[in-house]
Amino acid sequence: MPTGPSPAVAGVASALGVVDLMVFELSGDRARLCGGTGRGEGWAGIVDVNLSEEPVLRLVARGGRVVRVNEPLAVRVIGPYWATHAALVRVGDHVVVVGSSAPIRASSAELMTRATEAVAGVGEIPSSKLLADELELSEAVRQLTDHTPHSLAEAAAHVAETAADALSCEIGAVLLQRDGATEVHGAGAAWSKVADDEILREALHELADRATRGPIVEQDLSAVGRSGLRIVSCYALGIGRSEAMGALIVGHTDARPRGFTQLCQRVGRALADAAEPALRLAIAHEDLEAQRDRFAHEARTDPLTGVGNRVAWDETLTVEQARRDRHPRPVVLLVVDLDELKATNDTHGHAAGDELLVAAAAALRDAVRTGDVVARVGGDEFAALLADADPAAAEAVRKRIKAACERWRGSREMTLRLSIGWAAPGVGETLVDAFCRADAAMYEAKRGAA
Repeated sequence: MPTGPSPAVAGVASALGVVDLMVFELSGDRARLCGGTGRGEGWAGIVDVNLSEEPVLRLVARGGRVVRVNEPLAVRVIGPYWATHAALVRVGDHVVVVGSSAPIRASSAELMTRATEAVAGVGEIPSSKLLADELELSEAVRQLTDHTPHSLAEAAAHVAETAADALSCEIGAVLLQRDGATEVHGAGAAWSKVADDEILREALHELADRATRGPIVEQDLSAVGRSGLRIVSCYALGIGRSEAMGALIVGHTDARPRGFTQLCQRVGRALADAAEPALRLAIAHEDLEAQRDRFAHEARTDPLTGVGNRVAWDETLTVEQARRDRHPRPVVLLVVDLDELKATNDTHGHAAGDELLVAAAAALRDAVRTGDVVARVGGDEFAALLADADPAAAEAVRKRIKAACERWRGSREMTLRLSIGWAAPGVGETLVDAFCRADAAMYEAKRGAA
């Protein structure tokens, strides 16, 4: 099956010295791209514009025979097409658009002649072109759906990157509404400038808000940020069919100014639709991870005092022992016992005993460093592992605990009394053995205080 522009159309483009040649067919208030060279060939069948939105096209469609565009910077000529130099020529029910980065020197008479040749040379859009467009759309969706994200941030960034790549955009962004805030994830060659530019970020937020109410195609946006980056066109659409999750936004900058064809919009819509289940799956995965972490935390936490329980303590000793077997570091083990808990329960009730237990845990937790481990290992017994600590550090912790006990004032006429013992494991001694020595030292302290 033949591909590429017809020799006649290619010859017209060559004779005029232009890169892009586009033949539009007029029908009522619309114009459809039939074919051409350059963009005219690549966009055939996927550009369909409304005359009411095309000021340059209206000039030539409603009486003008030749309209020229000559600008120092690229401007939008028609639909998604941007150029610095262009000419539009009316030929019956067709308009021929030629564009180039250099001035078009041909006279109006020559442009009319060549445009007529181009219209005659453009035939039907080949089926191979239509198939290629469908494959392009399918490949973009496949790249998105084949990805397995491990977090919502990763999933959103992948959606933004896939959309930017599929639509050859310098900017891709996904803005998500979650927990009352907007998360922004982006990709593309120009994204770093957008992320640091307050003006452009605000423009994205405004577009995202509008896109949740319906797709937005801005073929001539011309938004300029503080960084000097110029976004010339953008396409924004909501993510979430039944419930809005946020928006997908892609944009072209002045590095390669152009707009969005119907195929671009179809690809964007397909990506936004495919993004919703991927993002919801990522949210579910994060929620499951958080729930699992919460269950794991609760399984290792004493519900009354909020410190670790015996399971957490045994795991701590196992992990620290494995570390010491490879790279020993100095540690100290503390054992703290709450004195007269049974007498308090018998005299004042279990609520009073619980108050003492909470106070004991707080005194111990406040006396150690953030990275140290504190656990309730028995009914009235607590333990702590002080990492990278020596006997002097253990004595300092003991004194802080005692001072906290003296300051404590409960809701009843009770006193907080704790017996404390500690031990530092010697050479070749296991942490379990050292813990037993610390426990014995605690009982020795209890007997001495009795």
